[in-house]
Amino acid sequence: MTAMLDASTTAALVGVVEEYRAETGAGLLAVGHDPVLLARWCDRTTHWDEIVKH
Repeated sequence: MTAMLDASTTAALVGVVEEYRAETGAGLLAVGHDPVLLARWCDRTTHWDEIVKH
């Protein structure tokens, strides 16, 4: 979801999402290619290869 964004826009988006989650307790389902961002946002992650094998 941030692949085509520059670093400052990505940082702004991350900040808005994190603020919203902190205020509302909302969950987040994220699909992406940035393992660092996914690890920051998600309690659990699954890699596509793990899904395909099952």
